[in-house]
Amino acid sequence: MTNEMDMLIQKRTGKGNKKKNQIPYAIIIFIIAIVTCIILWKLNHEYIAYWILGISIGIVLRYSRFCFSAAIRDPLLIGNVKLLKAMLLGMMVSTIGFAVIQYLYFKGDVVDYTYIPGSVSSAGIHIMIGAFLFGIGMTIAGGCASGVLMRIGEGHALQWIVLLGFFIGSTLGIRDYPFWYEHIIKNTKIIYFPEYVDLKVVVIIQMIILMIIYKIASKYERNSKR
Repeated sequence: MTNEMDMLIQKRTGKGNKKKNQIPYAIIIFIIAIVTCIILWKLNHEYIAYWILGISIGIVLRYSRFCFSAAIRDPLLIGNVKLLKAMLLGMMVSTIGFAVIQYLYFKGDVVDYTYIPGSVSSAGIHIMIGAFLFGIGMTIAGGCASGVLMRIGEGHALQWIVLLGFFIGSTLGIRDYPFWYEHIIKNTKIIYFPEYVDLKVVVIIQMIILMIIYKIASKYERNSKR
């Protein structure tokens, strides 16, 4: 009975199985990437940058195992805050980067949302409802959009079903958006803090908040290991 259990465990964990040679698959994918790059070069040179950037982001996601869903879920389920801390560090870097970029687009005292890089949109109950539903969905699906695409690339068949759900949900969202805009979104206000407080102050406050959350996450991690 013990031997049978050991064999079953080895089978499930992959121990004792000869690993398949992945080099031929890598060569095929590399050739496809090069051919696609040549085709894009003939269509539009800008597409090359998007293609290379997309591949680079995919490689980083694959080896970092980064996923927004896991960053929020893991601290609550298994006490792991590594991805959460990585997300906070990323938010700190992007806070400074976007602050510099957006500062260059200010036109005196007049703020034109059209020219400000980044998503500056209205905040209201629709954001809370959408975030709550999306949080539930990505937890059940086992990953956010980037995590799902990464796992599809790894060969996980279940994530194709999740991707199909993304397509269906996005299509329904586009179809029903005029209704939500007319009844809710149109009546909400755009809140852009630099309109009320100096941009430097906003950046400092946000950095302090992110650092505090990072410290709390680190303390939570130390307590979980005890």
